[in-house]
Amino acid sequence: MGKKKKAKKMIFIWLNILFIIFSFQVFAGDVIVTVDRFKHNNEAPVKFSICDSEECHTKRDKGYVDIDAELIEITDNFRKYRIKNREPGERSLSAYHDLNNSGKLERSGILGIPQEPIGFSRLDVQKIRRHPKWDEVKFHVDETDTSVTVHLVDRFGL
Repeated sequence: MGKKKKAKKMIFIWLNILFIIFSFQVFAGDVIVTVDRFKHNNEAPVKFSICDSEECHTKRDKGYVDIDAELIEITDNFRKYRIKNREPGERSLSAYHDLNNSGKLERSGILGIPQEPIGFSRLDVQKIRRHPKWDEVKFHVDETDTSVTVHLVDRFGL
């Protein structure tokens, strides 16, 4: 086989390999999160965590992974954030208003009740009595932008 024929064959093989690799690429969309029910008028940040399974969600604070979100809109009543490049699939999202800017959700001593406003994806309640179940807070991330709302709650207990 001549050198030109070998070179053409190698190019053909590499093009096929690249085509196969890129045809299996999973497209990732952004998640647009609207956080509302701010009762404290300050500049304190909102922190986000995400889970990709029921197993992760049941571990509560130890399962969720902290993520960065870009603030894209702000009013007196809500803030809108963009979480970039999330692969398609089921997710649950938690957010809390970090009033003291400590970078962690402040909880009470023994009972571990949140001391800062907290919310979960799709959970629309005025008072949180328990950690929500996976089916109550999961949402589906598509290959395109997905919108979800988190309502902050600052009333806890029975």
